[in-house]
Amino acid sequence: MAAPRQRRHRPYRSRRSRFGPLSKLLSAVAVIAAVVGACVVFFRVNHIEVEGNARYSAEEIIEASGIQIGDNLAALPRSRIASSILSKLPYVEAVVPRRTLPDGVVLVVTERVAAASIDTGEGRWLISAQGKLLEPMTGEQVVTITGLKALAPMAGADVQVGEEDQATLGYVLALMKAADKYGVLKDYSSIDCTPAAYIGVEYGIYHIRFPRGGDYDYHLRLLTAALESDRMPQDVAGTLDLTVEDGKVHFIQDK
Repeated sequence: MAAPRQRRHRPYRSRRSRFGPLSKLLSAVAVIAAVVGACVVFFRVNHIEVEGNARYSAEEIIEASGIQIGDNLAALPRSRIASSILSKLPYVEAVVPRRTLPDGVVLVVTERVAAASIDTGEGRWLISAQGKLLEPMTGEQVVTITGLKALAPMAGADVQVGEEDQATLGYVLALMKAADKYGVLKDYSSIDCTPAAYIGVEYGIYHIRFPRGGDYDYHLRLLTAALESDRMPQDVAGTLDLTVEDGKVHFIQDK
């Protein structure tokens, strides 16, 4: 007779081993849900502060942000808050919303400064050193730009000019940014774009001729060195010409 076949026994698996990973996953989901629920219930905006503002009041900036007392602190849309402020307040250059636990928000603001004015055909508008239109001019003492006309001005928008003046606008903005970096833009009285060969700047008793294009950072360093040199006549009005690319500033005394 054939020997009876022995039954093969499968190893026993407990329910705990079969459902262990699933239990861990469900536990993690439950913990996350509890944390999110706690944030929704407990973390509400009760305090809003503003830092860095000068042109606008804290109330104006908070209103422009759209944040309300009682909003969910964890769900605040920071990029949308910043965009809302920038679109409504043209003097604001940048804003960083910060949460301060347990229930506060701080809006850190960087504001623009009116640096120059430009003609629009219907009056002059103030612009920043970066070329942002701010508002119609009402008597502020800023640099006067001549030889350019801004088209369809809108507060907070970039300066737009005709196609034939695009290059000139680029030169003027590059010069303004460099001059603002060195802290001398506020001392200019006018920037004249009408000459075909250069950009003219009135700077105290001096008339400066900057080239149309080039490295204005370099030109301003060169100009500063010349003005501080012992060879420069003191208190003598004249023209400082930087259009000759020879590493020098040529001085022409007024007659």
